[in-house]
Amino acid sequence: MTWWRRLVWALRFARVRLTGPHVQVSWPVYLGRGVRLHARRGHGRLIIEPGVHIGDGTAIRAHEGTVRIGAETVLAARVTVNAYLDVHIGRACLLADEVYVIDFDHRIAELTRPIKDQGIVKSPIEIGDDCWLGTKTVVTRGVHIGPGAVVGAGAVVTRDVPARAVFGGVPARRIGHRAPNEATGA
Repeated sequence: MTWWRRLVWALRFARVRLTGPHVQVSWPVYLGRGVRLHARRGHGRLIIEPGVHIGDGTAIRAHEGTVRIGAETVLAARVTVNAYLDVHIGRACLLADEVYVIDFDHRIAELTRPIKDQGIVKSPIEIGDDCWLGTKTVVTRGVHIGPGAVVGAGAVVTRDVPARAVFGGVPARRIGHRAPNEATGA
């Protein structure tokens, strides 16, 4: 790696460090252009483990609670993670371009009050190790995606996804299962 590329990485990392003491990044981490990492002072916490790749234009926000991204995970371009409670993304996951993960919804029941004034409902999200979320997948509050699961492009995940299941559609539903490799038993 050339000296100037190392300098660019160092400057990107320095910019991340300046966003707040509640952002913890373990080296080595690749940060693309225009990455925005934010942990609200006194409320939010962002933990990024070693070997994570964060693509261009990705935004990760821990308004309250904790966002944890496991080692060797790849977040492609323009991924958005918004957390008011907790979002945990496991190790060695692949989140394709424009995946959206959000652990809260706005309340809408009161017709006499503006939606923006009704507050939010929060539930944690857990994405297990070795998951693959296709392009433009949306993961909603309270969802648990089991280890080794695959979610097809454009799916909206509104309920739990079992380990090694393949889900797709709007709303997402089971369309297959990743069977163990008979040759290796894995």
